[in-house]
Amino acid sequence: DALSDLKSLKLKEIDSVDDEVVSIILNSIEGGSLEGIDLSDNPQLTDEILSCIRRCNGIGNLRALQLSGLKNLTAIGLEAFFTPIDDLPSPPMLRKLDLSQCSYNEVNDAVLTLAAKAASFKRSSTYAAGEEDNLNPETLVSEVSGAKKGLVHVNIIGTSVSDKSMETLAATCSSSLEELDISFCVNVSDKGLGYLVSKLGCQFTKLHVWGLAQLSEEFLDGHDRVEEGGLEIVGVWMKKSGGRSLR
Repeated sequence: DALSDLKSLKLKEIDSVDDEVVSIILNSIEGGSLEGIDLSDNPQLTDEILSCIRRCNGIGNLRALQLSGLKNLTAIGLEAFFTPIDDLPSPPMLRKLDLSQCSYNEVNDAVLTLAAKAASFKRSSTYAAGEEDNLNPETLVSEVSGAKKGLVHVNIIGTSVSDKSMETLAATCSSSLEELDISFCVNVSDKGLGYLVSKLGCQFTKLHVWGLAQLSEEFLDGHDRVEEGGLEIVGVWMKKSGGRSLR
């Protein structure tokens, strides 16, 4: 009962924190009003914490989830977490998601697609595990058109996401996404990032691109927000032409 009204839980960089510790705490606030969870950089945590997080979000208040640096999380576990499953509360409708610096191959397009859909769709909408393989960005746009729901802050540093995820974010978060960190996401190209920027509204004001050597002037000098401004791109190094400096 003492934890039932807890709004935010932060257990970060604590070597002794394991699945059992997190499970005990979350089970104590099951069905409560928890809005934010930060379990970043706890090396012992595994997929087991994900079902605990789902269960403690019984009334659907969770809006911020930070799991940065949890190397033991798997794609299978994350996909299940963001997929409707009988006898579990619905996947969280997040506004802030941090899956940065987890194992490279485990945070992929399928995981981000499911997370974005869960954050954007009305609860009457349903989707099955594996459906992300056949998603059409144009269909996604029509399904969430006019919705103000969606991810607002996304950090996926060092993951294996690709242009497909940029299309998904464009389709599901066009009116909500404000900040995106895709630093060291080597599978994202000029084309994919340019498409994303062209579809997002003016609320999108900050993009982090550290370590993306593959980006060229095609995006940096050619995206749709170059003329109107208002988009800060962080992590751009001087290009071969000598005309661009770090910012």
